[in-house]
This record gives sequence, C-alpha cells and structure tokens, in this order.
Amino acid sequence: MAEAEDSDLVNEFDLVSEELVELLEAGLPKGISHRDKSSPEGWDSKQLVAHMAEWCEFWRHDLEEGLRRPRIAILGRPNRDDERTQRINALASLHTYDLIDRLTLEIGKTAGFLSALTPADLAITITHLTDGQITVSDMISSHLIAHLGEHLAQLRELEQLPPTLNSQGT
Repeated sequence: MAEAEDSDLVNEFDLVSEELVELLEAGLPKGISHRDKSSPEGWDSKQLVAHMAEWCEFWRHDLEEGLRRPRIAILGRPNRDDERTQRINALASLHTYDLIDRLTLEIGKTAGFLSALTPADLAITITHLTDGQITVSDMISSHLIAHLGEHLAQLRELEQLPPTLNSQGT
C-alpha cells in the first residue's frame, strides 16, 4: 500500500510537471495573475515560473533537512521572506528560455528526489511552520503538488492571451 502511495505521488507530480512543461513550450503568457497568498500583488508569468523553479529547489532542500532532523527541523517559510523575493527576482530576470530551462531542471531534480523516497520516508512526521505535524506524504501532496498546480492554473488563465517570448527581462 505504501508503495502505491509513493507511486501515486510521483505520478501526480509528473502529471503537473508535464502539463507545465507543455504549456511553456509555446513561451510565456502575457498578463498579471490574480492575487493569492503567494503573490498578493499578482505576478506576471516570468515571476510565476521563477517562483516555481525557486520553490522546487527550496522545497526539496527543506524536506531533505526535515528528513535528516525530523524531530528538530521546522519546515516552511513565511510568504514575506526577503531571501525568497530576491531569488524570485533574480530568476525572473533571466532570459525566458533560460528561465524555462531552470524550471525544467528543478522539476527533474525534484522528480528524482521523490522517486528516491522510501515508504518509511513518506510516513515520517515532520513539523511545518503553518501546518504543524504533517507526514512527508502529506507535505508532498499539499506543499509541492497542490502548490505547483495552483500556479499552473494561474499560467493557464494567462494563456488566454497570446504567448510572448519577449517579455520583460529577455
């Protein structure tokens, strides 16, 4: 049963990732996303993609720390974090093709990380900043897959406008 759960999580991540990469093959949509808890001011598509690349890397390192020190580490971060904002801005300033490549790289690394998790890893309970005690499996579902899915939906909304490869920072 735990192996099926592991496989389901990897498959869910793969589905979101594949849809995201397919969407970005046409370039980046124009416009500003609706406001949400991650982007209360609304983000353009480069900022959304930059956040997703930055998020995959941050999330992976955060969970690695949680697995190393499950009773000690507190995972997560506030939305208003200066380091987070700086990393997103730096990535958003990349040329569009480089930014998409960076996201694709981070997705690949995250997929590899997920595939290496054992059923015992998935069952570990860790402490999250906003959720409190949560299993690794639940963290993958709610803080990786669902989060990327929310931003994919924002990009899909922006996709209604013609794509551009010449948006700001290219």
